Amino acid sequence: NMKKVAAFLTAVVLFCVTAASIHFFAGSRIEANNREFGTWINSKKDLSYNAVAANLHDDTYLMMGSSEFQHGNNTPYHPTAIFNQANMDVMCIGAAGNQCLPHAIAMGALAPDLKSKKVVLLLSPTWFGKNGIEGNEFSARFSESMYAAMLKNESLSDDLKQKLIDRTTKLLEVSPLMKANVDRATKVLTGDNLNNGQTQKTSLEDKVNYYIHSWIAQEKEKIGVGMMWKVSGHKNNRTYEPQNAKEPDWDALKKQAEQEVEKEFNNDLCMRDTLYNTKYKPILKERKDTETKRSFEKSPEYDDLKLFLDICKDQGIEVKLILLPINGYWYDHTGFPRKNRDVIVEKIHKIADDYGVELSDLYGEGYTKGWLEDNTHPAGKGWIEINEKVYEFFNKDKEVN
Repeated sequence: NMKKVAAFLTAVVLFCVTAASIHFFAGSRIEANNREFGTWINSKKDLSYNAVAANLHDDTYLMMGSSEFQHGNNTPYHPTAIFNQANMDVMCIGAAGNQCLPHAIAMGALAPDLKSKKVVLLLSPTWFGKNGIEGNEFSARFSESMYAAMLKNESLSDDLKQKLIDRTTKLLEVSPLMKANVDRATKVLTGDNLNNGQTQKTSLEDKVNYYIHSWIAQEKEKIGVGMMWKVSGHKNNRTYEPQNAKEPDWDALKKQAEQEVEKEFNNDLCMRDTLYNTKYKPILKERKDTETKRSFEKSPEYDDLKLFLDICKDQGIEVKLILLPINGYWYDHTGFPRKNRDVIVEKIHKIADDYGVELSDLYGEGYTKGWLEDNTHPAGKGWIEINEKVYEFFNKDKEVN
């Protein structure tokens, strides 16, 4: 068919032109071995398998979460400050919209590169709603390069790959273009091995289209991340010296955070005053008793968490789960019944016990003044406690000065 051949040749020509242009414009790349890169909080960074994998070193630890990473970035309590000062190599992955499934895919991709074999996952109770992760949120935080690297991970069991493929394909129905790219990647990278034992022939056209698309997407990723790194004022910093690891002064940090609480948290909901006045006070009336039917009892998110833990087990990764609190005063106001939200504690404890993983349950801090700065995100007191638990977990098998 001449039309097909012509289309195919056009694609190849376009690829060559694009490749040349990309190489011409690709001025800012991130060098590997960067102490600051891991704790640099950027929602595009962790969508790039190449950028993250290049910065996983022998003693890099993985810390996964969601929107909390975007709160308190410029304070001395945030992972950025804590782990850079402690001279520890921690890779933070997560932004608003991240939940267990994108992290499960990333874990399947990064596990072979993670020499320390340790990961912390910060669990937000609000992930565990009746629908779990929604298709539009998932597509916004979906990384084609992480997905492809997961499929290429030869040590990951076919059964777990198939579960990730099925779940991904279903959630991406909201984004037909992305779904088409994923279907093609799955076909090309798994060949006959998966798809529930059905053999299928991958055409040369599919293969060429996949490799062209994949190359362009990865180059765009590298340039995007590199430019953001430059714009954010970062330099390629190679001064990371693990031998100078020094434990943070937790008591001094706690004292400092406590002083801030007295000055900045003076409202009935125990939020940061600036956030309470601008964001919550204006909607108090309209949100009163609007969530009386809400519950964390049943959610697909619990199975996504199990899938994440299955992948870690399969790949020999030691896990620590940290269950975060939500603001009790706010959710009492919205009428979210206590028993319907507190049920999450028992459920997460059971999963942690079943999998034999460490769990720090911080859910009970939901009524502690100054722990959260709004309805869900940690303030200084919260970050100190989270980071202290993370620090202990990462350092428990080694001597620290």
